[in-house]
Amino acid sequence: MANEVDFAEILITPAATMIREIGASVAAAQQALDQGSIAAQAALRAQAPELEAAGYQVTWYQIPEAQVEMKVAVHFEKKTTDAPLRMYLTPFNAKYRTGLDFAAEGTSTLKLRIVPVPPVTRPE
Repeated sequence: MANEVDFAEILITPAATMIREIGASVAAAQQALDQGSIAAQAALRAQAPELEAAGYQVTWYQIPEAQVEMKVAVHFEKKTTDAPLRMYLTPFNAKYRTGLDFAAEGTSTLKLRIVPVPPVTRPE
């Protein structure tokens, strides 16, 4: 049936979970870049120690900033009468639009900007 919706595919999730997952994905991507540079430096050390001794460093890449902007459908829900009101987001995509007959005019925009900050220094 055309109107049956697999809600697992639509990705309805609490806003905090979605934002946390986006942040974790950016962190995982940066870690993968770092691991690649560490491996390349180790390979340089093994294959051309004279270059490393001369101060040669492999290229390190970083994600200085990640910006995310997505159209989302928003709904609020209380699981029980004494539970707090929670905001849930669903990425607005073709499955959501056709499965639930939802108009794009009803979407909101979630904008995130993830930037690195210096580590907190603790007094000694």
